[in-house]
Amino acid sequence: MRLNFEFSEQRVGDLKRLLDETETNTMKDLVNNAFTILEWAVDETKAGNEIAAVNQNEAVYRVLITPILQNVTKAMRASAAVRR
Repeated sequence: MRLNFEFSEQRVGDLKRLLDETETNTMKDLVNNAFTILEWAVDETKAGNEIAAVNQNEAVYRVLITPILQNVTKAMRASAAVRR
């Protein structure tokens, strides 16, 4: 299946930068990797876990907050409330 997306010039630049930084050969490979990460993040969120960047040297972490993961969290809470 072929999908077409429209992006701003800035976002296209961001995508090209990511291709270079990650040494990814094609936009398809970049999107597939991004999709894999999002699937994992959604699964972990559904399991009640947070997605975070951990700095072990400073013993701190930063939780990743995105609208998609917030929606998953809300849906899980709503589902849990209905089951009670």
